[in-house]
Amino acid sequence: MKFDECWYCLAKVMSKEFGNLLIEQLHSEDVDVRRVALTELDDILACVPLEELLPLLQDEDATVRKLAILALKKIGDACAIPAILEAVGDQNPDVVSVAKTALRAFRTPTAAAPLIQGAEHPNAEVWAAAILALRDLRSKQALPALIKAAFAPFPEVRKEAIVALAYLKSSEILPTLRDAGVDPDPEIRRAALDAMSYFDQSVIPDLLAGASDVDWRVRAQAVSGLGHFSEQRVVEALLEATNDKRWQVVKEAITSLGKLKAPVSGRLLAFLSHEIADVRIAAASALGEIGNFATIPELKNLLTDPDTGVQKAASHSINKVQSH
Repeated sequence: MKFDECWYCLAKVMSKEFGNLLIEQLHSEDVDVRRVALTELDDILACVPLEELLPLLQDEDATVRKLAILALKKIGDACAIPAILEAVGDQNPDVVSVAKTALRAFRTPTAAAPLIQGAEHPNAEVWAAAILALRDLRSKQALPALIKAAFAPFPEVRKEAIVALAYLKSSEILPTLRDAGVDPDPEIRRAALDAMSYFDQSVIPDLLAGASDVDWRVRAQAVSGLGHFSEQRVVEALLEATNDKRWQVVKEAITSLGKLKAPVSGRLLAFLSHEIADVRIAAASALGEIGNFATIPELKNLLTDPDTGVQKAASHSINKVQSH
């Protein structure tokens, strides 16, 4: 036998013995030994049985629990998902954070089933974490579980469900999105309107209703979504939204009018002198999209605006209008 072959065999034996030693140390009574063993497992993780790691998620030491989750994440076996889901309910916030991140790393088709099962967990935080991981998978298998979760008693679960449903882009979810559009929680209404804006014109009434919501963030989302639809009723609603008390809503309305290239440049000129720079930028950019040559003098006035962002937007729009 050649020397290099002998060396390879010796290294293999030593590696196996080292691996066995590390696995044995995982069950040491000394917490420091358990921690070190987990940090040194990287090179042999493929040979470590899950049953050696899963009990460590119940370890008395939070660092051991966290390191065990990281090891399971690297192994990537979907059989570990139920145990990691339970770790989302851990009392230690670092363990919880690592568990949530680990769940999103399981992206194989085999991960769908245990995550769907986790999407009915009695703990709201665990339930929401399962849905968050399902969002990344975009599995049609999850559709029934996500629709059910959209009506959960926990706002955090409903919100994650609506966002995950939006990723599936299925016409089946539209009734659920409409229900979520009137949810008591404004963040859920906002997420639902955002998702609906990518559907056809049948959602315009929902977005128009959202443009009058009591919460300004919902109104801003609604007028942003209306920018996908070029109908006169939409333009009228967006013009009305430019009178909103919140400048953030005004900005989104102006931006949407620009996207639609609505012939309303005369109505937008007043916003070139708005006290908020972001609104002036939105107005300048919208005028560039609309392309009315008559607005160039007003846009040129912004080239000396105290805000450099406004100056850049005006310059870009002038060039755009002149190139039409």
